[in-house]
Amino acid sequence: MSDKLSVGEAIAAVREDYVDQLIGFIAEERQRDPSAEPGRRLVMPQSRLFARTYVPDIYVAGPPERMSDLIPRKRAGKLPGFSFSSTNLTVEFDDLWWDDLRLDHNGAYTAPLISAWFRRWFAAEDGTAPRGEGVEGFIHSATVDEKWITVDMGSASTKALYELLNVTQKCGATLVHVSAARPPA
Repeated sequence: MSDKLSVGEAIAAVREDYVDQLIGFIAEERQRDPSAEPGRRLVMPQSRLFARTYVPDIYVAGPPERMSDLIPRKRAGKLPGFSFSSTNLTVEFDDLWWDDLRLDHNGAYTAPLISAWFRRWFAAEDGTAPRGEGVEGFIHSATVDEKWITVDMGSASTKALYELLNVTQKCGATLVHVSAARPPA
């Protein structure tokens, strides 16, 4: 990480870069097909996703039905590692992709805490608008185990990540390692 950026600024820069790409992707898809919808919550009963739900970046009801997700542009290498510590938690960032975050920790997620975080940051079942302007406001998917979580942070604000770290700490973690879920290219 550059000496010029704080940890918060670095996280915000990764998010902003991804959301800028997402906004462009949605605009292109809508130009191709005006019925293309961003932010549509879909039930995926056979998936291993948390709550068996998913929000594709674009959904077209069809016919034919189609879903599409942005593939972010490649970086020139991995982000330099960075970390921060609070009184009871150390967070080490090995790599950070907003659409492909993996968080490993030494605590143990509890269903009530991780479920509350998920409900707060996932698209509403009733299809109401997200919390922010345009596409902003919610995560797109999560897969959870007791010791890790992978999340497509979608258009959620950086606050979603900080709240996830807070939940992880409340679940007993003192050390968190953040990386990408996908293997490096």
